[in-house]
Amino acid sequence: MKLIEFNEYNNLNINNQLNKKKLTVFILIILIIVITISFFVIYMFNSKFRNWADMHILMKTVSEGQLSSIEIETDENASIYAYDKYIAVLNDNKLNLYNSSAKKVETLNININNPLFTSNGKYMVIAEKEKQKVYLISGTKVLWTTDIDGIISRINVNENGYVSIVCSGTTYKSVIIVFDQDGNQLFKIYIPNNSVVDSVISSDNKYLSFAEVDTSGTLIKSVVKTVSIKDAKNSLENSTAYTYEMPTNALIINLKYQGSKNLICMCNDGISLLSDGNMQQLMNFEEEGKRYTFAGIDLINNIYEIEEISDGISNQVSKIKLINTGTKKTNDYSINSIAKGTSSAGDNIAINLGTEIYFINTKGWLKKKYIANEEIRNIIVSDRIAAIVFKDKIEILVL
Repeated sequence: MKLIEFNEYNNLNINNQLNKKKLTVFILIILIIVITISFFVIYMFNSKFRNWADMHILMKTVSEGQLSSIEIETDENASIYAYDKYIAVLNDNKLNLYNSSAKKVETLNININNPLFTSNGKYMVIAEKEKQKVYLISGTKVLWTTDIDGIISRINVNENGYVSIVCSGTTYKSVIIVFDQDGNQLFKIYIPNNSVVDSVISSDNKYLSFAEVDTSGTLIKSVVKTVSIKDAKNSLENSTAYTYEMPTNALIINLKYQGSKNLICMCNDGISLLSDGNMQQLMNFEEEGKRYTFAGIDLINNIYEIEEISDGISNQVSKIKLINTGTKKTNDYSINSIAKGTSSAGDNIAINLGTEIYFINTKGWLKKKYIANEEIRNIIVSDRIAAIVFKDKIEILVL
């Protein structure tokens, strides 16, 4: 029998050690993959674990002082707004625009003292409340400005820069004026007897919808009308595509197009989906035994409501319910405190608790939790950024 030489034996021993190391590394990689997959599966489907992981593993908490900030004077009568990736501060007819690092990137001359703001994606409209001046801004540039006849009460812009303005103070009760992205007036709609509370333009620029409210009688009558923009530019007579009559005493608050066909209507008693002449209530604010404090429709394909649940001072909960207006799928998120205010845009919902803000997405998942040392005056969110307003500063959170 042939004996194994020492060198051969030594090589075998080294090879065995290398194979053991490779096996150990392989097992560790498999374990990491299994743990990672298990973590994300549990995170997706177990809300209690997700809430715990957000705070203790993913570290989604941000404290006051950790973010970029803009200083403001305590006695400064500034109007603050968030759109796209910018924070806008209007004061003394100067609109200062800041990026997410709180760096001033532009100053625009805006001849407005009492502003109405609205935005959609990269576009922002500023108008003088109860006066005539209006501006369309994209990024850091003024695209156009004009003065309209009448008194401005509501403004709206779609994601392509088409603008609708509701005004009063003429011989008609309400007038709706529609502009394209270049500031060309497309048409006007005259409403002789009813008040128009809101108007919106679809994402494909094909439809204008507006809400009329008749409060002249003992009962409130609300109706939503949708007109074809193409037809209205030629003649208003046959331009009405759909008419939706709301239940008696339902007071329309605002409208929002989510896509090209889904028109969302929020009333004092609930939220409905209007599409192709059909109407479906998605949320009912008058459910017996429930107290709804806030709701919103300014989201991408989603709506939300906040139910306040209180069983004594020590057990107070704000339950946020979200519904996807396309799939009708529901998601929810609960906070062990009472909401004092909300702001929403795109995929972002901010719930202000006073000295804390929870930022959640439309899946009902936490994006960030913000903790302040003092009372938060206001919170404004856009698709991409949030302005957290204090008496002497604005902190900026990228979402």
